[in-house]
Amino acid sequence: MSNAKRIPAPPSDDYVRYIPLGGLDEVGLNCALIECNGSMLMVDCGLTFPETREFGVDVLIPDWQYVLDNLDKLDGLVITHGHEDHIGAAPYFLKEVDVPVYSGELTLGMLNRKLQSHGLTNDVDLYGVEPGDQLEIGPFVVEFIEINHSVPNAMAIALHTPLGTALVTGDWKLDQTPVFGQPADLSRLAEIGDGDMLALFGDSTNANVSGFSTSERAVQKGFSDVVDEAPGRVIIGQFSSNIYRVAGILEVAYQQGRKVALMGTSLVKNTNIARDLGYFPMPPEDVLIKPRDIENYPDDQLLIVSTGSQAEPRSSLARMAHDDHRNLNIQKTDTVVLSARVIPGNEYGINSMINNLLKRGARVITADDAPIHCSGHGKQEEMKLMMNLTRPRYLVPVHGEYRMRKRHAELGNEVGLDDSLVIENGDVLEMTSTSAQVVGQVHHGRLLIDGRNVGDPEDFQLHDRRKLANAGIVIAFAVLDMERGELTKPPELLQRGVIGPGDGDHVLEGAARAAADGVDSLGNDARRDISEVKEAIRLNVRRYLRDRLNRRPVVTPVVHQL
Repeated sequence: MSNAKRIPAPPSDDYVRYIPLGGLDEVGLNCALIECNGSMLMVDCGLTFPETREFGVDVLIPDWQYVLDNLDKLDGLVITHGHEDHIGAAPYFLKEVDVPVYSGELTLGMLNRKLQSHGLTNDVDLYGVEPGDQLEIGPFVVEFIEINHSVPNAMAIALHTPLGTALVTGDWKLDQTPVFGQPADLSRLAEIGDGDMLALFGDSTNANVSGFSTSERAVQKGFSDVVDEAPGRVIIGQFSSNIYRVAGILEVAYQQGRKVALMGTSLVKNTNIARDLGYFPMPPEDVLIKPRDIENYPDDQLLIVSTGSQAEPRSSLARMAHDDHRNLNIQKTDTVVLSARVIPGNEYGINSMINNLLKRGARVITADDAPIHCSGHGKQEEMKLMMNLTRPRYLVPVHGEYRMRKRHAELGNEVGLDDSLVIENGDVLEMTSTSAQVVGQVHHGRLLIDGRNVGDPEDFQLHDRRKLANAGIVIAFAVLDMERGELTKPPELLQRGVIGPGDGDHVLEGAARAAADGVDSLGNDARRDISEVKEAIRLNVRRYLRDRLNRRPVVTPVVHQL
């Protein structure tokens, strides 16, 4: 988290400010503010998942204190699409802020399911839009533009302002042969580029990858080939939001005479939402079956679509790998397909899952083995085309690590854009009729979600968790005779993560005697004070283990009175 600096007063003429609260120097946590002449919109409100060092924290969300301090400016939340890194933090934000939300119907359907789980049913004003719609919100005319991504209903956001148009691409690619839906609206992007394009805030995820992204239709062909060659069941792991891929898999299954079972709560719910809103072309009714009906069909007539491509601990695919799934056990004739990219930080878990699947005899296919996955993000040639179509005065690479955004800026220079601005989270990028520059920085950072608790990394209970992970814990059970002012016997010690299997009993016995000696050395009154006795036990056990093992575990005394 950075220290906020004083921001100069806005100029007297028209101005547009872009303030990213997340999504820069990371892939995820996408959230930005766009301010124009005193009014402000939030674009996306996403989360990210913790790395292993976060010790049990569920998710991370942006710190939006700056928004809370400037609520009089906020006119709405606009969402580009329904991925977790763009909508996942919205329920936490909307618990604190009463503001209308604008997005596509499917995106709002996914968001509304989250709002219901947070107890916000009917408490948030949701306004559904379609590609081509234009809304007047404060000084902005907000236009929604068809774009392709790995989830349906993704849209770029064009914010028409007195200074020109600011285009927020969201996550995007150009798919000229989508399996379902329409190609990106290149003609509208070109029309905007023929006008006065102020700035392009562009997805940088694949800026270091040459060429064009693969079409989803090629992935469907890859699935068809895998299914055709599989001797038994085919199990496909993918993201629960990749609805069009599920539809393509169902089509392949129908063509090859297989039944499909969907496994994973989020996958089933997202598919049902998409079906109810007309974004999911349903196959003939007899293609889809319930997971409990798998045993009624021969293996070579089954295709299972599952969550768990990132080896999430309780996901369906991870449970299969650990032989812990109630409907399915991995067999030697199974073919498991991982149809998703590896999110940085998940490599260890995914490799472990693959190893377990292989040990159970399954054949595992990844994107390295066959064309069974394609990125939802445009590569270098698509990014160049986007910049040539729109010709912005300023290119601002967003959505990605620094190396990605730096390369995006270089691509801008290659196509002749003179001003590429690589900024950081919290920067206040101010654009006027004559210039664009960072004029200050606002408070930003990450908040940690642990169950129902929300906290800052500096004052959250992670300090104790780190100590437990690094040094272990010792629980000391003792009984204190209050009348005599002494322990009935040395404490019984239970440890986890402190002592190896070799000399554990010997060390624990020594620590227990040291604790008893520490209590005996107290004065008469102190030996009858529970808090004094607990502290003596804690200090002496900790000191003994420090001297013997060079470890400083968390020591928790439990003392009963007799």
